[in-house]
Amino acid sequence: MKHWSTLVVTIVLLQGCATMSVDECAIADWRALGIEDGSKGETLAKAAKRGEACAKHGYAIDRSAYDIGRFEGLGLFCTASTGYGLGERGKGYNGVCTDHNEAAFLDAYNRGREMYTFTASVSTAKSELDSVKGRHNELDSKLNKYWGGYRDEGMTTDEHNTMVLGLWAERKYLREEAIPYWNYAHQYLGEQLDAYRAKVNAGDPAIGSLQPRSFPGPERYTGPTKQDAQEMLREVFSSLEK
Repeated sequence: MKHWSTLVVTIVLLQGCATMSVDECAIADWRALGIEDGSKGETLAKAAKRGEACAKHGYAIDRSAYDIGRFEGLGLFCTASTGYGLGERGKGYNGVCTDHNEAAFLDAYNRGREMYTFTASVSTAKSELDSVKGRHNELDSKLNKYWGGYRDEGMTTDEHNTMVLGLWAERKYLREEAIPYWNYAHQYLGEQLDAYRAKVNAGDPAIGSLQPRSFPGPERYTGPTKQDAQEMLREVFSSLEK
């Protein structure tokens, strides 16, 4: 029976489906399936889905065997190491460990979530930096095209000049404001993450009450100004004189 249970669990794991086929329902080892679901931290909603699927095929879930297996499986899931890993990946906790040393699980989970806040802040800053750099490069390409004499059809001279000024001013904002801001944020938060990891490794008692520095973003771009128009003209005339 032990080997048969292992086989059934392996089949379900490979299929990775929330519902069950008629063949799976026919040979289901409900205790083994309960162990599998419990070890994944599944709520009883998973049992309901299994029961509904098998009922459509004319089979009934052995709820007693399933619950016994799920309780065993939760014993494997509700550990400090699992809690920490769950928190570190930024995953939510669905409250399934109330009867399985939940206090130790939550303590580890919260420490993992704290680590996640530091790693996520670095990732967010890097994403923002890549985004503004990409936009800057896109504007660079467009402006180089217009500097080369390209004109959009259907635009008057005033509309064309206004559009080009908008692109130029946005590029300036990205170069002088947004890129330096997110570059600094990414570097600063990376250093904070390194320092936090050192505290974790040293068992610093402050762990559990730390947060990364907040970087809400640079001042918003509000469009070109008269000064931008003057600077762009000086840049254009300067390039023509070369």
